[in-house]
Amino acid sequence: MARGPGQDWSKAWLAAAACAVAGAAAAAPGSAEDDAAASADDLLKITDPLLKSIAEEEAQNGPYSANLIELLTSLGLAYQENGEDVLALGVLDRALYLKRVNEGLFGMDQAALLQRLIDSEIAIGRVDSAEDLRGKLLDLARRNRGDERSATIFRAAAEREVDRYEIYLREGLPPQFTMGDPGAAERAATGGVWRARRLYNEAIWALAANPRENRAELAELEEELARTYYLEASNRNHWYQGVDDPLYGLGLVSYQRRVDYAGVASSAGEAVDYARALVELADWSLLFSRNGTAVKRYAEAYELLVSHRVAAASIEEFFPSATPVFLPSFAPPPLDGAAVAGSTGYVDVDFEIGKYGQPRKVDVVAVAGERAEAISKQIVSAIGNGRFRPSPVEDGAEYRLRYSLADGSFTPRP
Repeated sequence: MARGPGQDWSKAWLAAAACAVAGAAAAAPGSAEDDAAASADDLLKITDPLLKSIAEEEAQNGPYSANLIELLTSLGLAYQENGEDVLALGVLDRALYLKRVNEGLFGMDQAALLQRLIDSEIAIGRVDSAEDLRGKLLDLARRNRGDERSATIFRAAAEREVDRYEIYLREGLPPQFTMGDPGAAERAATGGVWRARRLYNEAIWALAANPRENRAELAELEEELARTYYLEASNRNHWYQGVDDPLYGLGLVSYQRRVDYAGVASSAGEAVDYARALVELADWSLLFSRNGTAVKRYAEAYELLVSHRVAAASIEEFFPSATPVFLPSFAPPPLDGAAVAGSTGYVDVDFEIGKYGQPRKVDVVAVAGERAEAISKQIVSAIGNGRFRPSPVEDGAEYRLRYSLADGSFTPRP
């Protein structure tokens, strides 16, 4: 997008920008556009001094002055924050060009301007242009892999890929007319999980030089990376693939590194962090039917919390006695979207979980309210096909729960 030195458009552009905002402010008092005009007048009070400063700087030091970068950026942000994204694009684009001229083609400081340009492209509905700029932002991050700021760019790109992949898993591909290779669109959709993994790994590598300082973010990235293995496994015809399941092994490595980032527990607070990492590692093993391994790790986490005299309320957060923990804990609630706003209805359900978190004896004992009967069937299916975090001190547990149709929550009942 950035313009070349042969395009001398600065004076014309400054005049056009000033006229555009001034025109928006010229509404008749009391008219339907009066509020918008007042807002435009406020914008003029901000932009007029900036426009004058830009003109003065150009007259004194020329159109490529490094001092123009900050002025243009401030002007672009003012337009952007007031909904004038078309004007913002022109201003920020010029600021980016001058930054490259004065500071080099691939300086990491360009990232903030590129992100602002992306925001304005999206605001005016130019999705393709925004994607093109995102590609340039990733290229910039890859040219600055040693800069920890690149991790934020890689992570955001990975999260977008995961979001798209989840939509594909939930909704499939939209109807479309295809020519040539009919499987190309599906391969592109399923490839999102692989692209996300590469990006998460790039984010991890950007922070790995200072693991102690970045351990909290590294732990989050490892968890998000492991989640991609779960998503791919959930799309398989057979969840359990045997003792050599590669997705289990890859996720296990991420969760083990997560435990390493937690460090040695020498205080109650550190014990909670370390126990959380152990519990999540155990959850991962349980999801892939490594039951014995999971139970040992739950016991290790529980003993750690008790030995460091962690408050009972904190232990209860990991192993609640009144409500079960659906696995995986990072996934949306099992009946996400089933709630009925304003409803007073409910579904009462009883069930047990065994030593390894397997559900049994699922029984709906009462229903009330519109759609309660239909939702009760969804509850039975969600519980019966689910997996739960088991207690580290008992071989099983019984639950008597009420599902609220109003907010989709499970709460204990007498």
